[in-house]
Amino acid sequence: MKAGIISSIMVAIILSGCTGSASLAKKEKAAADFEQTAALVESGSYMFTVRSASPSGGRTIQLSSPYALKALDGNYQAYLPYFGGAYSGAYGDSGGIEFNGVPENLQITRDSHKLSISISFRIKSERDAYDVSLKLGSSGYGNLVINSRKQQSISYTGQAGELRD
Repeated sequence: MKAGIISSIMVAIILSGCTGSASLAKKEKAAADFEQTAALVESGSYMFTVRSASPSGGRTIQLSSPYALKALDGNYQAYLPYFGGAYSGAYGDSGGIEFNGVPENLQITRDSHKLSISISFRIKSERDAYDVSLKLGSSGYGNLVINSRKQQSISYTGQAGELRD
């Protein structure tokens, strides 16, 4: 009877050690993924490919076309669809969010405790000015929020990766 109890305790100790090492391996992978994502963003050459759009007060819309926010050598470019209400707009305005230029007040912030990186800036186009906020998790998945003077805010989900044409 004592041998059965002792062997049960030993099995429990061994199994608890396995789950602890699996948890540690998961944390180490997340930390390595975070460093890779942060290095990509800090290099200034990356793209955030959007997969869905969530207009303010609306339902999420899955996107099938390849829309993206691209960064290259301090220049940020985006061509994104827009769904939601507009406060004002010119006749024939496509309604999409488009900009290409050097942003103002660019801030890149690492949070090593939460394994996330945040990018924020303001950028002007011919039609509007946009406040852009991108928050990425350790694996590169994240949320892009764009605020405008002429349109309601909209958020996009997607993933950061290496810049492609």
